[in-house]
Amino acid sequence: PMGLAAIMVCFPLQMLSGALSVMAGAGGASIISRSLGAGDVDRAKRAFCAASTFAFGVGLMVAVTVYVFLEQVLRLFGATEAIMPYAEAYLSVILFGVPLQMFGMVGNHAARAEGRARIAMTSMLISAVLNMILDPLFIFGFGWGMMGAAVATVLSQLVMFIWIFSYFFSGRSVLSFVRAYLVPTPEVLKEAVAVGSSEFVRMSAGSLSIVLINAALVRWGGDMHVAVYGVINRALSFFFMPLMGLAQGFQPILGYNFGAGNLDRAKQSIRLAVIASTVLATAGYAIAQIWPGEIFMLFSSDRELISEGIKAMRLISTTYFFVGFQITGSAMFQALGRARPAFILSLSRQVLLLIPMVIVLPNFFGTSGVWVSFPLADTFAFSLTLFLFIRQLRRMSPARRETPLETTL
Repeated sequence: PMGLAAIMVCFPLQMLSGALSVMAGAGGASIISRSLGAGDVDRAKRAFCAASTFAFGVGLMVAVTVYVFLEQVLRLFGATEAIMPYAEAYLSVILFGVPLQMFGMVGNHAARAEGRARIAMTSMLISAVLNMILDPLFIFGFGWGMMGAAVATVLSQLVMFIWIFSYFFSGRSVLSFVRAYLVPTPEVLKEAVAVGSSEFVRMSAGSLSIVLINAALVRWGGDMHVAVYGVINRALSFFFMPLMGLAQGFQPILGYNFGAGNLDRAKQSIRLAVIASTVLATAGYAIAQIWPGEIFMLFSSDRELISEGIKAMRLISTTYFFVGFQITGSAMFQALGRARPAFILSLSRQVLLLIPMVIVLPNFFGTSGVWVSFPLADTFAFSLTLFLFIRQLRRMSPARRETPLETTL
């Protein structure tokens, strides 16, 4: 349980570094797909180089800064005296992979944006499969424990970095590293950050919410409840990550067709993405409601952890079937270059709704107040997404043809 809790304490930093790379990657990918759809290859290369430089440079800064203030950061993220040794052993190694991870995520976004989804998929599979092979070897075989898990992750990220980096140097991609473009121009960087800021806000807000959730669970429950949340977070990611992959996969299709002025095909891609994401989220809801005990037994045999986890998972996943539409709706606005509504939707669930509920509700309901905050936030966020979504579809009707690269609300 303490190992699971330590990973949950370290997770906010991984989300924060991921948020920075997704901001650059998603923002750059939106420019790339729309530019390629409009036939402007040079602008697409500028966006790719700017996003790559930004991600790797910021990754180095984050890694060095956190390493210097490691103990203070972990305490800020909710590490108690019991959790701290496990968290230090894990995070001190994970930091070496932050720049690699950030560049890899930008490269994957760029590959998808030019229609090479298989390259991005292969990159992620290489990293994931290698990680699964190295984890038991380093954790149990070498007896490295938490540090072994971290070393396996960093080595996997290094291999992914080499793979995606070599792809863009091989000549197989429309995109390439152009020395003159590696220093981002203010115009391209500003647009990439504006469009990608919604994803940055969503993920960094998720990082902040996890910090606050961990603090609330330690206060109203204990270290065991942090471990419970760690298992739930990991278990639901089996459905959340495919939802993110689906959203990212449909973005270049939507952006390309919107950039080319083919609104009918753009709307068709939106419709298919909404249906697929809703089906996937509903499957996650059903499994979490029917087999929560079995899910927890995959992670631990601790009876107290399993008992508390069954109740918590059923509460958290009460409205999980709404999540697919939320993610697809936000992704749609990113692909269309609609920075403002994408930003609002990213703020709605994690900042405007979930965080206030996590702060207030535990004062009345204890740890149950933490768990119930999730379905309440999902319900309100779904309603807002639906409102903005319907309004956007009306603006894409034949009666009002938008200009392909229009980026205002």
